[in-house]
Order: sequence, then structure tokens, then C-alpha cells
Amino acid sequence: MKNKVYVGIATHDRKLVEGAFALIQKHNVPKDRFEFQMLYGVTPNLRQEIINKGYKMRVYVPYGKDWFGYSTRRLKENPKMATDIIKSIFIKG
Repeated sequence: MKNKVYVGIATHDRKLVEGAFALIQKHNVPKDRFEFQMLYGVTPNLRQEIINKGYKMRVYVPYGKDWFGYSTRRLKENPKMATDIIKSIFIKG
């Protein structure tokens, strides 16, 4: 961020989002130099909080013939996300 490179902040972890907010403020990063990125259906309340603060949000939706392979690779990379997905099925937010 301090090197003025466009940054995609791709996380569903609240602590990482809060850390990103701190870096954005510390380095006075303009809103057009970064975006948050999340998968559709995972942590919708956190996603809305970010949007309500006026930040850009890119929402990803796996689709097409390879959606299942992509989704399973993502879960292998971050098994904690499975918990978030299961929670989002049963608990709004």
C-alpha cells in the first residue's frame, strides 16, 4: 500500500479486515488504490460493514464447468472458510 500498488484485500477474517483498515489509515491510502474481495455468501454482514464504510468490494461467485474444482481448492487453502460457509447457511450474517 505504501508503494502505491493497487491492492486486492481478499479475506473473510474480521481481524485481517481490521488490520487492513489500520494500514489504510496509517498510510493514508486513497480509496481508489485498493479493494476488498470476498466470495458470495460468506460473511455477508462483514461484507456489508466494509461497503457501509464506503470501501470498494468485489464479490466472487464460482461458476462454470470448473466451479467445483475451484471451490474445493479454495477450501483446501483455507479450511476455516468451510466453517464460515456452513454458518452462513444456517445463520444470517
